Amino acid sequence: MDDHILTATSELKAWTTRVRPGEAEDFMRDFSEAGRESGSELLVLKADLVFGSDHMRSAFYHARKAIEEGRNASDSVAMETLLYSSGERQLSAAIRKMSVDKETETVAIISLGGTELEPGHDWMKMPGIPESVSTADLRRFGILDPELETVSRERAIELVLERVAAVDILKK
Repeated sequence: MDDHILTATSELKAWTTRVRPGEAEDFMRDFSEAGRESGSELLVLKADLVFGSDHMRSAFYHARKAIEEGRNASDSVAMETLLYSSGERQLSAAIRKMSVDKETETVAIISLGGTELEPGHDWMKMPGIPESVSTADLRRFGILDPELETVSRERAIELVLERVAAVDILKK
């Protein structure tokens, strides 16, 4: 990851944790409310569609830049980050894709700044780049087989980062 992006997103913190089947939506709602009350910008997403903290750093960086330049689709940095993290053009599609649902059992908790977030005891710090990336998860993210054939398995995360950066083009 580019040093400039790392510096510009230094306040981003990311973790994953497991939740019981059917409890992810309540976790997200409770957590988001607590974040609003404390002045934090927080996201709770499907962990299997978040490909490491570098993925979220790139999305956060592009979201902030879009807001600064008046190209944002949302008034919230968290929602703009959600849009970029999804690689989608429309916010409604991004929400459908990345938001937790009844089947979600592992969530990604992303703090974009504000009040320092104290991680739960069972939260695991998210790595910059995951050790392994499931081809099935990449496909669910929207990466097509012809795209997967262009890179080695170790570099598949780059396809996700390309999608994040391409949101600027897609939004036009």
